[in-house]
Amino acid sequence: MLSNFKGLTFDDVILVPGYNGIKSRQNVTTSVELLGKNFGIPLISSNMDTITETEMANAMTDLGGMAILHRFISIDDNVKMFRNLKNKDKVAVSIGIGKDGLDRAEALISAGATMICVDVAHGHSKEVNRSIKTLRESHGNHVLIIAGNVATYAGADYLAAAGADVIKVGIGSGSVCSTRIKTGFGVPQLSALQDCRKVDRVLISDGGTRFPSDAVKALAAGADFVMLGGMLAGTDETPGTQIETEINGKKVKFKRFRGMASKEAQDDFMGGMSDWKTAEGVSIDVVCKGPMKNVIQDIMGGIRSGMTYCGALTIKDLQRKAQFMEITPAGRIEGTPHAIGRLNEPNSN
Repeated sequence: MLSNFKGLTFDDVILVPGYNGIKSRQNVTTSVELLGKNFGIPLISSNMDTITETEMANAMTDLGGMAILHRFISIDDNVKMFRNLKNKDKVAVSIGIGKDGLDRAEALISAGATMICVDVAHGHSKEVNRSIKTLRESHGNHVLIIAGNVATYAGADYLAAAGADVIKVGIGSGSVCSTRIKTGFGVPQLSALQDCRKVDRVLISDGGTRFPSDAVKALAAGADFVMLGGMLAGTDETPGTQIETEINGKKVKFKRFRGMASKEAQDDFMGGMSDWKTAEGVSIDVVCKGPMKNVIQDIMGGIRSGMTYCGALTIKDLQRKAQFMEITPAGRIEGTPHAIGRLNEPNSN
């Protein structure tokens, strides 16, 4: 059976400019309210082992965003990592499903964690539902529950009904994810967000963000936060050792970045890849980028400027005023610095 709607992602659309009565992009408000917690910027560092540990979490929350610690360490080490944070109330912790996940949650809640992310690749599942309900029954409204990942209204509604406060949207769109080419399943990220926004919950757009414009489009499509993995990969604050190598006589430094369903991650944390599974992620080396604040400033500059292109003072204004236009591949190319490729052409002007 073929679906009767077209799946669109960020490159398929452009936002149409509208009237702007805002004097300066400095005057827009990018803050997000999350059940009594205020975040100055709508960005989250991804809960991947090569992205968010103590240093990244501290840096991200210092800039006004949220961080989610990964769960691919022992429970004791997870608790120690959480206790070393400067801004504990702005950092969520990740758990899996089943007994280990709930044991991890209890240990971290005892250490002071108030935001728990039930984190699996396919969140529209009975086991995720059970974990959310158990947490809610045990802790009531004293904990904020983030759950995912899903990519449809049905999935988002299922998690909301179980008791999730925040829903993480994105299946197969991550920069080191291979779920779609291994399984054939997923939903292009823009369409996933527009479908999931029908559910009255806070949304996190997880995956598909390569440029600041993608963050603007994700927010305009209904996301309250944009999660960053690949865009932060290789920054100084990411975990891991820098690797230096020589390329064409020049020394270049790299850091490892990998999907949590990659064979390498499975080997490190799951005792190897079971013969009934396949890797749904890859592992790559990323050129070191320097301080993460430079990446965040570039993204936030794009978001602030983007908001003024439709006269939006707040992110809610952006979602209300935004008009998307589907574009052709030629239209997408036109929107890039396409003169660069023509400078060496004969008779180019």
